Amino acid sequence: MDFEEIDAIVRRQFRLDTNCSEEMENEYRVMINPSRKVEGARFYGELSPFFRAIVYFGDMYLCCDERIIEEVRYKYLKYAPEWFCKFTNLNELNRFLEGYGYSILDTHIYYLPGRDFYDYEFETDYDLVYLEPEAILELKGDKRFRNAFAYIPDAPDMIGLAAMFENEMIGCAGASADGKYMWQIGVDVTEDYRGQGLSCALTHTLAAKIMEKGIVPYYGTCESHSISRRCAIGSGFIPAFCEVYVKKDAGQILP
Repeated sequence: MDFEEIDAIVRRQFRLDTNCSEEMENEYRVMINPSRKVEGARFYGELSPFFRAIVYFGDMYLCCDERIIEEVRYKYLKYAPEWFCKFTNLNELNRFLEGYGYSILDTHIYYLPGRDFYDYEFETDYDLVYLEPEAILELKGDKRFRNAFAYIPDAPDMIGLAAMFENEMIGCAGASADGKYMWQIGVDVTEDYRGQGLSCALTHTLAAKIMEKGIVPYYGTCESHSISRRCAIGSGFIPAFCEVYVKKDAGQILP
């Protein structure tokens, strides 16, 4: 899977996520659509469809409740997507959302396999073992691997890759089916085995396996988590998109 294929699949997912047509995508840099429940979209947990923004290589996919869509279009239709996550804009957006009983839940930066992904090679002295969903369920509650597996019904854990040493699991990467076309990767390495490049080896190997299925793996982390960001880049991923999510507040005005 080359980067052009990855790009096409990712955009297909974003169109599902934000109820966007391909025709609109071809015409606009900022695409604003009413929120709809679309099969295969990435929505789960606390995330609310009241407002969502995805900024991807200079384009912005945005969806929101129809009751605020005209205000959102007025504010963002000509907005430069590159600057959407400036604190001043997010602060102003949050105040606007609070007027309707919502607030920003989170912003995240996400990584995709880069053009030179397959040039990366990893060697490890540990045995690597793939885990099916049944084996993943057996690890539920194991706090050592809380980043690898999320156990979210709307984003089921599909595959894992464990690093084993003397019959002990010392690291694990996992992927959840967040959307129809994209699976999110998380990774954990136990404390005694960190600093050896194992997290990168697990992430890269699992990502390559996922792409064999025609699915695009992606890696998300907090902007301030430099160790996690370094893992993504060291695994052959590049920073590719960011997202802004919102949630309902207590006593919200709109449903």
